[in-house]
Amino acid sequence: MIRYLRMLGMEIPLFLYMLGSYLNYPVFQNLIYEKECLIKYEQNVTFCRNVSNYYKDKDIQSSANHFYFISSLTLLCPSLVTTLLLGAATDFWSIKIPLIIPYIGCILGTINYVFQSYFIHTSVYFLLISDALFGLCGGFIAIISTTLTYGVKTSMLRYRSYRIAGVEGAIGLGGTVGFALSGTIREACGYAVTFLIILGLQLIALLYLLLLAKETEFEPVRPDEHTSLISTTGKQLISVIREFYRVLTKSRPFRMILSLNLLAFGIEMLIFSGLSDIQYSYLRYKLQWGDKKYGWFSGLSYGITTATVLFLYPLLRMKWMSDGMLATVGLFFKMISLFMFAFVQNEAMAYSIAVVVMFNRFVSTGFRAFISSLIDMQEQGKIFSVIALLEGITTLVATSIYNNLYPKTLSFFPGLLYLISAALLLVPLTIVSTSDYVVRNRRPEVSEGILNSHNDVIDEVTSTDST
Repeated sequence: MIRYLRMLGMEIPLFLYMLGSYLNYPVFQNLIYEKECLIKYEQNVTFCRNVSNYYKDKDIQSSANHFYFISSLTLLCPSLVTTLLLGAATDFWSIKIPLIIPYIGCILGTINYVFQSYFIHTSVYFLLISDALFGLCGGFIAIISTTLTYGVKTSMLRYRSYRIAGVEGAIGLGGTVGFALSGTIREACGYAVTFLIILGLQLIALLYLLLLAKETEFEPVRPDEHTSLISTTGKQLISVIREFYRVLTKSRPFRMILSLNLLAFGIEMLIFSGLSDIQYSYLRYKLQWGDKKYGWFSGLSYGITTATVLFLYPLLRMKWMSDGMLATVGLFFKMISLFMFAFVQNEAMAYSIAVVVMFNRFVSTGFRAFISSLIDMQEQGKIFSVIALLEGITTLVATSIYNNLYPKTLSFFPGLLYLISAALLLVPLTIVSTSDYVVRNRRPEVSEGILNSHNDVIDEVTSTDST
């Protein structure tokens, strides 16, 4: 444990970012509703600050979801392109500067949030300035990807598993604490002060990066190799798409199983992204929850799922179950939780769901590990680029579908999308469970992991320590 703590590097600014991000999420959603209410009810601040006054107002619900859809597009579209550019830059230019750029965009966006929340009567659409600034600098996708890239490029092979575990822990801890405190801080201090606190966390993270992030040496680039930013980005995008095609079409054992599981994972990511977009709106409509109660619930759920994936998942994986089995378990319990969400009636029912969702993160972890076990060692980087591209595409599709369909269900059954999503999860559940059974029976060593050993990384550390 002491050795692991000494190794912490870029996980610290990532934790600060995630803490600020999850402090921001419920507060941002609440701010959208309040601004939409002010527009409809002629700037009646006293009325609009009490969520119970208009939690059933379908017009405000619809307007808020429509705005969140536009906000997501404004953030995601440029961030996908910028992330590809920053990824290319880490290979031939710098690993430190691409790490810093997304934080600068994040800080500029939060400064705008401070002004837009202080001047509460301004149009809700001025909030899009923050999405555009952050998106142009890479957004949250770039922060996570550049942190992982930095960890991999600056660590010896035997320490890379610690790096990835550190990133997972930073995200989980930041999400748990951020969600739990978000609404409480906003209620006690107001919107502007809450965003100032978030800004302070982001500035500390940036300062940490400027002072402690290290640069690596790169071979000088010949003049004829210089290309424009647009050209570099285009080539990187084409390269990722080409790798996507090659991974799917290359002759290999279990090629059809690989394709089916990428499809299955894509369906799961689409459902996850879509429901994440509407969950605040849904619980606000059903239970009169504002950002405070939503933050408590989300913080508890996030903490449970993080602890489960960090401690229970490895234990079950080492002792009894394969990655495909664990993904199947996660999908099964996720279907149950979505069914419960569809018919939630009170806070007690909602908090009972937190116990069921503890296995939710088994799904993505199990899928990533199982898919990577079907790929050759030299293709590991490619498959994760493919998954990143798939995740970006499904997120865009999901925000378009769920934010536009959900308001239409309010007049007859608000939980309809939860039921449909639960039914759709039968597809990935069937695919991954069947695939895992086939692979383990035809080639048992695949289930041991991508290194074809029960724990090569730990073995390497042990052998190094003993010398």
